[in-house]
Amino acid sequence: MSEKSFAKMLVLMVVSVGICADLARADGQQLQEKLSEDISIRLDEVTIVEALEKIGQKAGLKIALSEEAIWKLPQGKATRLSVTLDGPFAESMAEMLNAFFMRYAVGEEEITIYPRPELGHILGRPTARQLELLKAIYTRSTKDYLESPQNTINAALGEAVTVVPYHALDNVDRMLHELGGKNQQRPRPEGLTFPLSGPMTVANILEQTKITVAHPRPYIAEGEWYLSGPGFPNQIPEIRVVSVPEFRQAKLDQIVDISFKDEPASVILQRLTSWAGMELTVVESDTSWLEGKISLEMQNIKLKQALMNMINLLGGKYEIDVERNYLRVFAPEPTRPKTNEQQKSPKSSKEADDDYVGKISIPMEGGKYFIEFMLRRSDLPEGLKNLREQKIREALGKEARDAKIKEVLKKHVEPGATPKK
Repeated sequence: MSEKSFAKMLVLMVVSVGICADLARADGQQLQEKLSEDISIRLDEVTIVEALEKIGQKAGLKIALSEEAIWKLPQGKATRLSVTLDGPFAESMAEMLNAFFMRYAVGEEEITIYPRPELGHILGRPTARQLELLKAIYTRSTKDYLESPQNTINAALGEAVTVVPYHALDNVDRMLHELGGKNQQRPRPEGLTFPLSGPMTVANILEQTKITVAHPRPYIAEGEWYLSGPGFPNQIPEIRVVSVPEFRQAKLDQIVDISFKDEPASVILQRLTSWAGMELTVVESDTSWLEGKISLEMQNIKLKQALMNMINLLGGKYEIDVERNYLRVFAPEPTRPKTNEQQKSPKSSKEADDDYVGKISIPMEGGKYFIEFMLRRSDLPEGLKNLREQKIREALGKEARDAKIKEVLKKHVEPGATPKK
């Protein structure tokens, strides 16, 4: 290629890049302009997916839910809402999403919904009740100290909650006394009340909690707080304060329902790890063992167990460290050639009897969750064993017959012709 031709091609490339950049800026500018335009729409009892689609059509925008947002919505994509938007799009949209502690991010061509950091104080999918309480924690405030930190929090929220363990509030008590210009008294006088130097939200108060960590040596550490699970009807809500490692362990121990169909193993692994809030590292450079698509269906299972089951299914190894907050995944060991003895007896009859062959799922509370029991072959009664073996033989026989028919048809069809059905 001559220098002249090369220079001409380089100029064309530069011009092309400049045009693309100008188009991207134009699209971004149009998107920003639409955010400032007024929107008026009323929706009653629709799913959030339907709501975003109708709002997007009305505003001339594409609005998408991120996978992180789907995970942190009470019923995922099926979460229902009624909403009225009337005013500038940006303000109206932010107000609608606030109810779910969601936010939106503006991209080049679309708007994407993400969860806000405050949702980190709810493990797993939030309930409507937890969202209401979380909103009260971040919006309601108090100007006065009322007898104790616990009573002060309850007065601010306008309802009874329990902070556990109670000693996590010791540092809060000290801080509130300082804000009121008071010295702590032991024992605390009954009916003690005094004004604070300024209003404080319950979230501000909870940020001051500290926890005693007993391992390896007792020390005082910053507390992480979260709202406990749904519990029982009419149960007083709990705000649990734990150490950072305990908080990470609690996220691993949360009960989840897993449903993935024909998705890359790497995507599922990243998704589950993000639910745990951990850093994922795949140690080997060869990640081909994670590229295949798989389907996973697990209900009422701990998140940690779901991760372990998936990695074991793929033949990999793992290392979980809650102290340093990481999950390391190692590729399956290379398959070694079998010895003659192994080829003759790949698996003992006792090991074969221990294989899992099914499960029993028992619906609880009208199907809200399931208790599951895995069944080994040796657990089946004799009649079911015989029925299972019969069905396997029938399935294998049908597969063999189908293969034979295809082979016969192939012999009797001329090259290039299509066999008749």
